[in-house]
Amino acid sequence: MSGSDPVVVAKRVDGGEIADLTEIAELASAAGYEVVGQLSQSREEDAAYHFGEGKVDELAALVRETDAAAVVVDNRLGPYQTYNIGGALPEGVGVIDRFTLILEIFGQRANTRKAQLQVELAELRYELPRAEAKASLAKRDERPGFMGLGEYDESRERDIKAQISRIKQELDTIADKEETRREQRRESGFDLVALAGYTNAGKSTLMRRLADDLDVGENEDLHPDLDPTAESEDRLFTTLGTTTRRADTGTRDVLLTDTVGFISDLPHWLVESFESTLDSVYRADLVLLVVDASESTEEMREKLITCHDTLYERNEAPIVTVLNKIDRVDDEELAEKRAALDALAPNPVTVSGLTGENVAELTDRIEAELPEWREERLLLPLSDDAMSLVSWIYDHGNVEREEYTDEEVLVEFAARPAIVEKARSKAAALRGPAQSAGGDNTTSEPDEMTSEASVDRR
Repeated sequence: MSGSDPVVVAKRVDGGEIADLTEIAELASAAGYEVVGQLSQSREEDAAYHFGEGKVDELAALVRETDAAAVVVDNRLGPYQTYNIGGALPEGVGVIDRFTLILEIFGQRANTRKAQLQVELAELRYELPRAEAKASLAKRDERPGFMGLGEYDESRERDIKAQISRIKQELDTIADKEETRREQRRESGFDLVALAGYTNAGKSTLMRRLADDLDVGENEDLHPDLDPTAESEDRLFTTLGTTTRRADTGTRDVLLTDTVGFISDLPHWLVESFESTLDSVYRADLVLLVVDASESTEEMREKLITCHDTLYERNEAPIVTVLNKIDRVDDEELAEKRAALDALAPNPVTVSGLTGENVAELTDRIEAELPEWREERLLLPLSDDAMSLVSWIYDHGNVEREEYTDEEVLVEFAARPAIVEKARSKAAALRGPAQSAGGDNTTSEPDEMTSEASVDRR
């Protein structure tokens, strides 16, 4: 199948619920398909067909009427359900469930080695139970082609397991390197902030608004040590891997990372396949959870729940909810939505990444929520090495006072605890062996003063 093929989208919901096919139609369009028909059913799941058998017949008739090349089902289909639906459709018509479609989109957007590996891992994990089902059907001598399941190769199951093991090892190696890089950035004085949220919430546009070296709509590689900046487009899954840029928030040195957008009802194996990418969220110092404020309150609620479910078990950082796209909402509607969502999004920041409205308020909030800095006071002997240390402190912290005498320089500053400890170590090295034994040319406040002091940036 090609991305330009016409497709029918279908969805089943439990009895009493109303099926919404908006998202699956958007996903199909994001994959490049043309949606030519829609069908839904409200009833309990049928073990054999997922839909009721009569609805499958109706689906087959709609496929013939629209000349669709495939049916995209906004549900998770079991291998045998896929096979049975495929058997009821005209010959040659494919069956694509929600997760096959998502993996197809991921495959189209995977531009880095890590993203490609994660997509391949997810595809293999998805295919494994289907390979087992095809083996079972082959033993029963079912007809060739296996309808929506594809052709059968008896060695495929063994190959899949070997490939999964190989990819996991390579991703573990990449993850170890990225964790080392995160720690190196922290040791250099950077705070790590991650943008998370539902796909198409405007994270990439907001990131470009916050980046201190880029304008919205501009994409230049000005920091070769950082990843390329994500494009700002009105489509799902624009960002698949991670994109890191330096952000201007005021006194703190912040690295802001944009990540793959969340989406509802993702199975555990799919989330797990992208663990390496999500680590940039889980292990950040602060998470900005971005939500599209122009959507309905119910949509926002469902998407907030999806995001919290994804973050709940492993996230280590505080979360600030950012209601984005307020340029599309009037003040009264925004106030109503804030009140309705207060339990899920207490004290959110409201911004427009597109226009820049309230972005200054967001940068203030980022600095307030980041881990507190410690204050330190160092008295250094006046020398070239001391001047180098003062310059280093300027680069890694916030200098609040700097005074010189003929023989000494006093520097008072605030920085991350790790930076304070490193500055102390560098200052101690300036003493030399003799002064370390008893000299007093390099001093700092007593430990009980400096180790407990912190800067209130709120």
